[in-house]
Amino acid sequence: MGVVKKAVIVCVGDELLAGVIVNTNAAMISDLLLTVGIPVAWTLVVGDEEDDIVDAVSRAAKDAPVVIITGGLGPTQDDKTRDAIARLLGTELVRDEEIVEDIRRRFRSFGRDMPPSNAKQADIPDGATVIPNPWGTAPGIRAGYEGSTLYAIPGVPGEARRMLTEQIIPDLGEGALIRSRVIHCVGIAESALADLFHDLATATHPRMAFLPGGGEIRLRFVAVGTTEAECIAALDEVERVVRERAGQYVYGIDTATLEAVVGDLLKEKGLTVGTAESCTAGMLASRIASVPGASNYLIGGVVAYSSEIKTSALDVPDEVLAEHGAVSEETARAMAEGARARLGCDIALAVTCVAGPGPQDGVEAGQMYLALASSGGVDVRGVRVPGDRDQVRTFATTFSLSMLRSHLQA
Repeated sequence: MGVVKKAVIVCVGDELLAGVIVNTNAAMISDLLLTVGIPVAWTLVVGDEEDDIVDAVSRAAKDAPVVIITGGLGPTQDDKTRDAIARLLGTELVRDEEIVEDIRRRFRSFGRDMPPSNAKQADIPDGATVIPNPWGTAPGIRAGYEGSTLYAIPGVPGEARRMLTEQIIPDLGEGALIRSRVIHCVGIAESALADLFHDLATATHPRMAFLPGGGEIRLRFVAVGTTEAECIAALDEVERVVRERAGQYVYGIDTATLEAVVGDLLKEKGLTVGTAESCTAGMLASRIASVPGASNYLIGGVVAYSSEIKTSALDVPDEVLAEHGAVSEETARAMAEGARARLGCDIALAVTCVAGPGPQDGVEAGQMYLALASSGGVDVRGVRVPGDRDQVRTFATTFSLSMLRSHLQA
């Protein structure tokens, strides 16, 4: 197993701490570094106070030979990353007039004059190296500090990604060889998977992580080795074990999506599908349609939020709604049958649920009924899940697609 060079990420910005902006940079940087064998040991988010930035970067440098700092390189008074790095290095900020002129030319290319405040972005700690930024006004900074290399880059995600991929990662070189594989599972609870894979979850090579979300569970395995073959062999073996123990629940590897897998099965069998949706209001049809070529098998969908539309557009009998309610096994069954007849599709999926936040007509939030109508009849399933409205609706679409996948594989 190779020696692993690790990194720490420090993300700067009050807006990140306040939750105003989602910190997507941390995930993006971690993913890019891992591709060249440099795993991230930890990530820290700090505000715009210079003392906090100094403390965070100092701690990071003690723990890792590579420190990536994002944010705080803008032209405003609260952009303190340059000052913090200069303070750590025990040096002064020096204005680079060539950078000032580059920024000025960039503004002129947009037909504007450079505001005086942007000249601040040309202030570089004495002794540090400039990382050019052709995609924005803030150059990056590279500096050595106590045996660690600091890379400060803008917080704008597009600029950060390009600076990393085109300049910083080539500068880093490769660490140990690291390869990963993600195995996607659906139709089984996380706790049940944990029981199946206790030995894999506690092993150190490859390392395993459970990543649940949206009604699916991703099993991520990371292998470290000295050769590509060594890593791939380790990942192949854990995939073999996972498929052996949970084969029916595994639907894909790495970038696979449930909607794409279902689409391939529909095309393979030459079948068409349609949807009837109440609480999900088109989300299920949208997921199916997100796959290129979906027009080959997706006929259409009906959003039937109200009882009146359930009756007029899907032929759900008034007496079914009156006796059992809009969220019931009987209504889901009738919606699926109506959609199949009205749309003329081979298979129809129907969803009705209470998304919350509270109960509706005596039905608790999170309760859903899913139905699948085909030439073989109608299959209806009732499930109750926790979560807010978005989570419940996402679960409903995932479970519907999982139900369709099981039907097509039968």
